[in-house]
Amino acid sequence: MDKFKRTQDWVIAVLGLYAAFSPLFYAYSGNSGFSVAIAIAILVCAVIALSVPDSKPVQWILIVASVLLFIVPWISSIAGWAAWNLRIVSIIMLLLEAKTIKTIA
Repeated sequence: MDKFKRTQDWVIAVLGLYAAFSPLFYAYSGNSGFSVAIAIAILVCAVIALSVPDSKPVQWILIVASVLLFIVPWISSIAGWAAWNLRIVSIIMLLLEAKTIKTIA
């Protein structure tokens, strides 16, 4: 598969970037440090997935990081729209990664 061609990895990279900068857009009620760290890890893994498209371990790391991003609002006591923002972004990422894992297998 060609490098930097998969649309879903580009979308995941953009969503990871958005999640990393989301504390600037939303007033977080709790600590946003953990969510930013997870989002940066997602962004880095998405770039790696773009450059190495057939790497299953990177795809699985993205799935685990997306699940962590989903539960971050409960861990960090984030409430309101910020929490729903992170959950919706993580669900979209999980769906895109499930599609990617199917195409690699």
